This record gives sequence, C-alpha cells and structure tokens, in this order.
Amino acid sequence: MDYRVAFVVAALLLGTTSVWVLLASRNARPRDKRTDGSRQSAWTQVDVRYAVVALLFLAFDMEMIYMFPWAVAYRQVGIVAFWDMFVFAAILVVGLVYAWKRGAFDL
Repeated sequence: MDYRVAFVVAALLLGTTSVWVLLASRNARPRDKRTDGSRQSAWTQVDVRYAVVALLFLAFDMEMIYMFPWAVAYRQVGIVAFWDMFVFAAILVVGLVYAWKRGAFDL
C-alpha cells in the first residue's frame, strides 16, 4: 500500500474520531442554567438608523466595484471614460448630500 494513501486514511480516521469524541463529551456536560431559572432571548432591538448607515456603506462600497475596472481601462477609453465616471461620482455625491441633509448619519 502506498504510504500517502495510508496517511490520508489515518488522518481522516483520526479527525473523524476526535470530532466524534469532542461532540459526545460536549453533549454529556450539564447545560448552564441561570440561578433564577430565567432565560434571556438572543434578540435585541436595534435602531433602524444603523441599517440605513449599513445600506449607505454598501452603496458606496459597490461604487468601488465599478471604479476598479474603470481605472484599469481608463487609458484605452480616454476622455469619454473620465466624463462617464465624473457623472457617476456626481450622482453618488448628490445621494450622499441628500442622506446627510435627511439626518441619516445622526446616530
């Protein structure tokens, strides 16, 4: 038998056995209970404004997805690419100013 095959089989058996033993010992332990017997929910209320900031971050992060290929192909396309990106960035700046005026960043 090739030693590489034996090594892979042994590693798989050792890994599977160790995961099985770890999970079995984890399930055997008593669960942690609070002294007062109450349980707390993992759900908490978060202000909606954090979601607005997250969406604005994603919007400006998506901008980079369009700017990177533009920067790579800028020399081949020329001045038309410059004005296209200028219009794109201007629209994004208008959106940023609008969100700022509406108080989206006031947390």
